Amino acid sequence: MGKLAQKKEVVTSLKSQLDEATIAVVADYRGLTVGELTRLRRELYALDARFTVAKNTLAIHAIKGGAMAGLESSLKGPTAILLGRGDQVAPVKALTEFFKKNKKENQIRGGCLDGSALSQAEVESLAKLPPIDELRGQLVGAINSPLSGIVSAISSPQRGLVNVLDQYTKRLQEA
Repeated sequence: MGKLAQKKEVVTSLKSQLDEATIAVVADYRGLTVGELTRLRRELYALDARFTVAKNTLAIHAIKGGAMAGLESSLKGPTAILLGRGDQVAPVKALTEFFKKNKKENQIRGGCLDGSALSQAEVESLAKLPPIDELRGQLVGAINSPLSGIVSAISSPQRGLVNVLDQYTKRLQEA
């Protein structure tokens, strides 16, 4: 197989991965050893995400015309692309925590979430979000809070009446 055919195969593979992804983050992978890259890929694989090292020229060809076109401006220097298909926050959080834990100064350059370009700051703030289950719990709590207040306000007069009758009964029994 010739070099051109290999490059076309890489572009096709990367394009299909980009089309399936709901989030893509571009990062610099320099300084990571093979063992560290393998560990990171295993962590991300468990989260239904991939961490792919790609040549910028091939990545640009794969991105053109797709939903992740916003990534093109981030493709400078040695590039690795995080591609997540399921939860959009967990893979980004795992990547940033991995870089912090291994004391690597790898720079997240930018990303793309559901077709919208993200800056480096936006990707980092995305990584700081709580897990999806916790967010759902907060939402349910926020919805439930006014309802609990209403139920409490409605039942308050009945509780007051019961307390008054209970006190009256106790006084009658003492007398």
